[in-house]
Amino acid sequence: MGGGSTAAGHEEGKGVVLPAPDPLTLLPLPDPPTELPPADPPTVPPPVDPPTDLPTDVAVDRPADARPTRRPAGPSVVPRARQAVDPHHDPGGRLPARARRGRRPDQAGRPYSSAALAARPVGGRVTRGLGEIMITAGVVVVLFLVYQLWITDILAARTQSDLRRDLTTAWAHRPPPPAPTGETGPPRAVPPVDLGEGLAVLRVPRFGADYAPVIVEGVSADALRRGPGHFPGTAMPGEVGNFVVSGHRTTYGKPFGRVDELRVGDPIVVEVADRYFTYRVTRSEVVDPHRLDVTYPVPEHPGIAPTSAIMTLTTCHPRFSARSRLIVFAELDQTTDRADGPPPALADE
Repeated sequence: MGGGSTAAGHEEGKGVVLPAPDPLTLLPLPDPPTELPPADPPTVPPPVDPPTDLPTDVAVDRPADARPTRRPAGPSVVPRARQAVDPHHDPGGRLPARARRGRRPDQAGRPYSSAALAARPVGGRVTRGLGEIMITAGVVVVLFLVYQLWITDILAARTQSDLRRDLTTAWAHRPPPPAPTGETGPPRAVPPVDLGEGLAVLRVPRFGADYAPVIVEGVSADALRRGPGHFPGTAMPGEVGNFVVSGHRTTYGKPFGRVDELRVGDPIVVEVADRYFTYRVTRSEVVDPHRLDVTYPVPEHPGIAPTSAIMTLTTCHPRFSARSRLIVFAELDQTTDRADGPPPALADE
């Protein structure tokens, strides 16, 4: 009965809406397809060569107690872009010394830490410190020599120019000497002047026509920076006794730089306000710096009264040293008035 109803339902079901199926009834799943549609084969990327080395500016994390891995000898492989921008990369030592001087201390490019600096050998730090001190000392010595050999000459030239101007003015306004009275000796040709002031003009034909330094009064360090100095207490120019003059040989204008060239018979002319005194060299010698007997009225003969006018030049010896003194002695040969013109010794220049 039931089967017939089903068949009848099928026959009569053409174009007829069937009732809704029972939701509790499970429908059978369709069978899977027996054939799959064709698919494109997967694209496999080309193999990549593993890097042989790390760039020098990449830090590798390592355990704290791990030792650094030794690398084989030879230049490291660095990307071409890295080589173009990194001035510290120099595998073949082709960079100049100035470029290699700034290379970083390790391959990773990290600067030394304070602990690494403290671990450096003490000897290296001491050597570096001594080297810096020696370089500084060398610079100071060079500057000192420049000052002594050139700057002092410039300062002395300016001082001499001022002294010559003042001395010329003083001579132009010098009052006439008093007439002798018979009770006193002849008036002094050169009146006394203050320490450091101009006294006379020194001329030496052997040193050239332009050689004419102003002699100042005094032989202190300050006085000798101004020019050759007259030894206080000794005779004045042209007087009987010993007229002693000292001067620098290598600094402050080097007024006595060529004294060693003087020969026996060479003239030395001292110019004062109204006359010229011409001395002639008699001898020279090198003595100990403590030999003051060369400044006595009669050189090297203490207690002897002078009978002639003598001139003594003193300077350091050898050059650039104060170990000894070079002494040149001369004796007065001729006295002439300035109104009569230069003496023969200067006229022959």
